[in-house]
Amino acid sequence: MLDIIDTGTTASSSVDWCTTWKNPPEAAALQEEIENIHSEGCVCLVLQAQHPTKFMTSWSHQAYWRNPTYLMVKFALCIIGGLFVEFTFYCTSDLLQGTQNKLFAIFLASALSVPLSQQLQVM
Repeated sequence: MLDIIDTGTTASSSVDWCTTWKNPPEAAALQEEIENIHSEGCVCLVLQAQHPTKFMTSWSHQAYWRNPTYLMVKFALCIIGGLFVEFTFYCTSDLLQGTQNKLFAIFLASALSVPLSQQLQVM
């Protein structure tokens, strides 16, 4: 590598590699393409999302209404998850270990809330 850039052991080069890297025609074309992408990205699109949103909401409500078993299982999953955290750390002391257990219960509840909420997504 050092032989190619002609520095060797003297650590001096006759070519300014920074300007050689920044000034080829490919770099100018790339910079122009980046500017085109930025200018196209600034165009504001007006979407009329009112009708599709109403359609999607009614569709998801119909899906839940037609499958009450799915809805009850997800509801039971949330209840059981909450009861599991509650009874795991029931009657903890106010000492150091009890405080750590309470903090872990808060962490566990927040960690369980994400997968449980993802279970409530549309089927």
